Amino acid sequence: MTLAFRPRAILRAGPWLALLLFAVLAFVPGIASLPVTDRDEARFVQASRQMVESGDFVDIRFQDEARHKKPVGIYWLQSAAVLASGQGPEAGLWVYRLPSLIGATLAVLLVAVVGTPLFGRPAALAAAAVFAGGLVIGGEARIAKTDAALLATILAAQAVLVRLYLGRPAGRAGPLAFWLAIAAGTLIKGPIGPMVPALTALTLCLLDRRAGWLRPLRAPVPVLVALLVTLPWFLAITLRSNGTFWLGSVATDLLPKIASGQEGKGAPPGSYLVGLWFTFWPATPLLVLSLPAIWRARREAATRFCLAWVIPVWLLYEAIPTKLIHYTLPVFPALALLAAGHLPTALATASRPLRIVAAVSFLPGLALGIAILGYAAATENRAAMWLAGAGLAGAGLAATFALRSFAASRPLGLAAFLGLAGVVLHASLILAVARMPVFWPTEAAMALAAETAALNGCARPRMAGLGYTEPSLVWRGGRDTRLYSGPGTAGAGVIRPGPCLVAVSLRDGGFTPDALAQGCRLAGTVAGFAIGAGRQVTLDILDCHGEP
Repeated sequence: MTLAFRPRAILRAGPWLALLLFAVLAFVPGIASLPVTDRDEARFVQASRQMVESGDFVDIRFQDEARHKKPVGIYWLQSAAVLASGQGPEAGLWVYRLPSLIGATLAVLLVAVVGTPLFGRPAALAAAAVFAGGLVIGGEARIAKTDAALLATILAAQAVLVRLYLGRPAGRAGPLAFWLAIAAGTLIKGPIGPMVPALTALTLCLLDRRAGWLRPLRAPVPVLVALLVTLPWFLAITLRSNGTFWLGSVATDLLPKIASGQEGKGAPPGSYLVGLWFTFWPATPLLVLSLPAIWRARREAATRFCLAWVIPVWLLYEAIPTKLIHYTLPVFPALALLAAGHLPTALATASRPLRIVAAVSFLPGLALGIAILGYAAATENRAAMWLAGAGLAGAGLAATFALRSFAASRPLGLAAFLGLAGVVLHASLILAVARMPVFWPTEAAMALAAETAALNGCARPRMAGLGYTEPSLVWRGGRDTRLYSGPGTAGAGVIRPGPCLVAVSLRDGGFTPDALAQGCRLAGTVAGFAIGAGRQVTLDILDCHGEP
């Protein structure tokens, strides 16, 4: 058997391979150098590490505490990455981040898959490229959380849904792919994944007053397969936890976010719209330009599908008091497709004032880069300065080529160069922030703790946190790290000297200096901005080495 050389097949695959390479190059920088982030990522990776250590792939634990806020999907993916690496539970953080990297890369490819039947392959590829340059997807690709992997499942379901809506053949595999995507999304983040295609389909059915196009999804075998994928774990965790999983995931996690701004993350309606100038950058100029064309085409099937995707999800998140930057990520692919799909018409018909607004809308992303560069310069951090400066220079160069495409009315070139500007700038800024110690007080505290332990002949310190209870301390210090949050407990003898023991004490954390009188001495102090707490912290590193 010989393999025939098929140049046409290679030419057809070429743009997809180029998009794949573009996405990988966009998301890989920083995946290994960025320290663990508080608080969600640190909790996810620590729970996954404990899952691998224990061999228990049903229950989810952070130290000895049940972690029942999210289903098991992301923990399985992270555990699988660790097992595949052959490095065991102590695998590097970047291994735990691989599911997010793969999910984000798949999401970029799936934007093009969804967009091709809507607006054609060139526009779909352009939309995928400019989406890949976004701040939110770039961040989620590099941290070990649920959202990048979840987005891939949402887009896989939308890819089937769009073909059914447009009357395109989905084949027997279509419904199976749809329900498997729904099952995967449910295992990763509960109802959030299925919510997006469900709201899209419901909105279209109400607008069009027809639902027959959904009939292929009623196939019993794909539905049964999806139930077989999801139900075993939900039944197992219900029995294992005596039903407390549902109390934790619904009553403790989901409902408080709907009722009020959970953990100080509340903001008024309209906040996401204001933030769009930064979160959707560098695609914002394309969206601004295309708004009149989108409005004129609102009754066309392709535009209608994307609007039914964006509007209900956006309004829902604007109404929920809890506001987090990544919540609206599932609608960004639809916005990118709307912008790129209508860009040729927009370039031909946009008024001069609209063109000016579109050009100005490119500035917020650069402003973020200038702010980070300025901070790096103020703190005399040369490495961060060079990285931020290089990112701004690269983004500026790409923007120059984008302006030339803008002036020449070349929509594909405009979208491609804007996407490149976003990729270069965001990758450089993430690398710069990773080298700013002020944002990583846990890293600085652990470095000092390791030095202190080494002076006492210890290979690694046994850690305790006094008032400083960030999950990153557990990830860096190990499962046996003890966290004490109650005021005054140090004076009650909670911290007692012991072999290799180092404590990290938060100043003004409610703890008195009495721990020093019990055999601990001050080894040093670090200060920084705790991202999880959202405030400046000062940490005293206490050497509690000795016999209790």
